[in-house]
Amino acid sequence: MRWNDLRLLPGATAVWVLAVLGIAAGAQAAIATCAILAATVLTVAVVIARPVLTHVLLAHLGVVALAGVLLFPVLLRHDHAVDQLHTASNEALILEVAVTLRSDPSAPNGGPEWSRTGLQVMARTLPTHATIGNQDIPLPASVPVLIRTGSGEAEQQLAPARGGDAVQVRGKVRAAGGLLVLTVTEVRPIPTRGPTALAQNARQQLRDLARYNTRHLPDDEAALVRGMTSGDTHGLGDRSEEIMQRAGISHLVAVSGANIALVLAAVIAPLLLAGVRRRPRLLIAGLAVAAYVGLVGEEPSVQRAATMVTPLLIARYVGVRASPVAALALTVALWSVLDPVTAASIGFALSALATAAILIGAPPLARAITEATGERIGKVPALVLAVPLVAQLACTPILVTLAPEVSAWAVPVNMIVGPIVGPTTVIGLIALLMGPVWAPAAQLLNTIAAGGAHLVLLIARTADALPGSRIPVLEGTAGVLGAVAVIVVLAIAVAGRRSPLVRWAMAGLLVAVTAPGLAPHLPGREGQEWTVAACAVGQGDAVLLRSGSTTVLIDTGPAPEPLRECLNRLDVDHIDLLILTHPHADHTGGRTALTGSRAPAQQWVCPLPHAGQDVAEGGPPEPVTTGETWQQDGLALEVLWPPSAEAAQSAALREDGSGEGDAANDCSVTIAATWPDGTRLVSLGDLEPVAQRELAALQPGPAHIVKVAHHGSRRQHDALYEQLDPGLALVTVGKENTFGHPTDHTLDLLGAVGAQVVRTDLHGTVILPAHDPAESADPLAPGSPVDAEDRHRSGEPRSVGPPR
Repeated sequence: MRWNDLRLLPGATAVWVLAVLGIAAGAQAAIATCAILAATVLTVAVVIARPVLTHVLLAHLGVVALAGVLLFPVLLRHDHAVDQLHTASNEALILEVAVTLRSDPSAPNGGPEWSRTGLQVMARTLPTHATIGNQDIPLPASVPVLIRTGSGEAEQQLAPARGGDAVQVRGKVRAAGGLLVLTVTEVRPIPTRGPTALAQNARQQLRDLARYNTRHLPDDEAALVRGMTSGDTHGLGDRSEEIMQRAGISHLVAVSGANIALVLAAVIAPLLLAGVRRRPRLLIAGLAVAAYVGLVGEEPSVQRAATMVTPLLIARYVGVRASPVAALALTVALWSVLDPVTAASIGFALSALATAAILIGAPPLARAITEATGERIGKVPALVLAVPLVAQLACTPILVTLAPEVSAWAVPVNMIVGPIVGPTTVIGLIALLMGPVWAPAAQLLNTIAAGGAHLVLLIARTADALPGSRIPVLEGTAGVLGAVAVIVVLAIAVAGRRSPLVRWAMAGLLVAVTAPGLAPHLPGREGQEWTVAACAVGQGDAVLLRSGSTTVLIDTGPAPEPLRECLNRLDVDHIDLLILTHPHADHTGGRTALTGSRAPAQQWVCPLPHAGQDVAEGGPPEPVTTGETWQQDGLALEVLWPPSAEAAQSAALREDGSGEGDAANDCSVTIAATWPDGTRLVSLGDLEPVAQRELAALQPGPAHIVKVAHHGSRRQHDALYEQLDPGLALVTVGKENTFGHPTDHTLDLLGAVGAQVVRTDLHGTVILPAHDPAESADPLAPGSPVDAEDRHRSGEPRSVGPPR
């Protein structure tokens, strides 16, 4: 690569940053940033006053200014369209708008069981008029929205639609965490005509035929074969998708530059062997790429790859050398100006960053590896190692915003699966083309490709079970800046690898970074001792019990990341028993954090028929009922509720206004845990009042600690808490939750029975340290997460230890 190849890169990068900023923070922010950038560049040019530098700076500034003339009106139109939708949300107005579906509609896979109804699909509004309330309002730009339906007529109307279809929808829009969610009550297809309709029909027929010709395969393998060839991952299990993401190979099912390269190779190589001349050969290859892009749809990564390959093919057609880096810079700048929403998408960013890293960073890193090993690793093997390494590093700042963790095995996994993915994808593409003309041959080829897909999944699952597969990192902006800092340091290390000063500095930095993480594992270092820990996992439950070397986990919270962070903090490396009290996502959603050494040896679930579906890896789920016991290292557990699934269902039918719509809450596995010193804890799950009343009738006895039912909701049975008479009440609840938990009624109830209240929304992760049997346990003792102000406001706590 020559330095001239990088000439477009700074200006294109600046335009891209402005586009992303404009979509994320608004056009005004992008305009202000552009003004600051221009002022800075002009100041540097005047102060330094070197003709060559001035020429370069003004040239890049001219590129940014020209792009800004085109970009800022687009951003202003986008802001106007977003404001119109937010107005409809704030005023609860009915919205009728035309949208284009980005994928096939599917059932929601998150939330409680009762909320997994209807269909959902990401879409983009069409830049046309919309009806908001009784007014016809222009929407001058395309805005991403999530379309959701209930289980009614709208679901039946949306079900036949496919990705790429245009539909007219009617419903209400609401803003949720930066995403606009449109809950629709009516869906009408918008007819398409001409070449667009023909292309859309051909695409859907090929996809449907591919699903038919892979129906004989296991679901995950079939979905992975289709995903690697056409991006269609219909049927891929949530667990397999999460494992692939953690192993760093989720890009295999996101069609991108690698797929385009395989298509080009599969077309050009036979034509080259057949003696077809250069120009016809390239023309056929270009048509094949266009057809492939039409097949896989409007994925941002494939749009980036197709746009980048177009000038390269044109240049080769006319006999001119083209720079791939310059083509990438032109692609990024074009998409930033023409469609900043696509340029700001995660898929586009990951694809562009990975490609840039491979083109710019892989060659020098490969040379550094060869030099560092005294040429024992040759140029080709070094490049094979460098490509996945730089791609993974470049994508890490974005990936940590999705999940604040990294895997030590991402690069080795990519290297191992690389030789498998290429042949599997090519065989899958041939099967896709064979499908319309010879189905048995297509099914045979898909079976062969499924063997490669199975190996990929096996490698990913093996890596996911190894230590180091989930290394936690800082969340949010701190995590992004940390990842960028690591990349900068590594770049300096590679560039200055011949300097002794750089080598010593890197060695010292490595010691400084790794020492804190290694310190807890040094000989003689004692770990943190505790008996109960209520993890701050948001609006959900995750309570740990410990005695000696035994660890029990009650529920996993709504997501794996907070649970994993809590387990890391508490040095929990294994789970002897996992109790999933009931099948709601705020209690089971974090179960994917429990893999490898943390996979539970045993699992308890409530006796409802579907309760054993959402469980963790590890021991098989065991439905438990009243009277079930378990003991290890002196920690004794007893199930207090439910007596049976029928009892839970009966209680649910007699509840008044629970709002849950199923028996899961009243089937919550309620346990009493007793330690050798006599301390007793009762965990009530999400029991509703009727089930609490029936539990009270069973005389569960007093408890020193109570995990309050249902995050401190109003729905409590006072007599149960009077009978339990706890000294400490744990309320597991999320900050600023929309349910108003815990309610004043429940807090007053707990105060009336004399319980000290500790809440995860105020105090964070609550840790009750192990205490000397000769002393009472003070939950707010030094080292606990409650600060002095909270302790003073609450008053001195009662003893939660056994009577002395």
